[in-house]
Amino acid sequence: MGQRKLGKRIQDKLLNNLTNIAGGKVNNLKHYVLYTITALLWAFIILFVVFSEPAFGYANNKEFIESVNKCADYLEKNIKKEDRIPRKLLLAQAALESNYGRSRYAKEGNNLMGIYQFKNLHTGMAPRDNPNASFRVAKFKSKCHSISYYMNLLNTKDSYVSFRNERLLQSKLRVNDVNRYFHLLYNYSTNPEYPQLLIRTYKEIKDLGF
Repeated sequence: MGQRKLGKRIQDKLLNNLTNIAGGKVNNLKHYVLYTITALLWAFIILFVVFSEPAFGYANNKEFIESVNKCADYLEKNIKKEDRIPRKLLLAQAALESNYGRSRYAKEGNNLMGIYQFKNLHTGMAPRDNPNASFRVAKFKSKCHSISYYMNLLNTKDSYVSFRNERLLQSKLRVNDVNRYFHLLYNYSTNPEYPQLLIRTYKEIKDLGF
């Protein structure tokens, strides 16, 4: 009788130990799953912050230039150094083409760089003073996207071969003469005074501290 009781107690103890071990494994598994989910969530947040397009907010000319700079920094992460657009040129064109982000095209179409389109006209914006024009002003999903398009335009379009040659020459000579770029982009606009307008705008930007 005593042996049966002892055997029963040993059996109960073994069952309790097994239950505790199983319970511990379940708890450990729960903690592991929770830890993994939390780690993945933080990794996603970090990647989103690092690789997501920067916010483009501004209330004055200086804040506009700061936003353009942030966008350019973000885009240049995926652009070879030799293909980057000289920053002074980019800032001057963005400010001139969009009137520091105040133009209708900047506000309604996120177009900071005066980009036209000649196909799929229904997707663009017609100039108010020429609604029957053979072109439209392009719309973009974001202001930063319009800068990305502009960068690609200067790096690929035949019209800007002289600009690319000058950029290569300045890189080899280790100089940075932005005024030479201004005069090589005369065909970016139909306005014959375009290089002079860029020079004037660049002086405004320098006065802002850039």
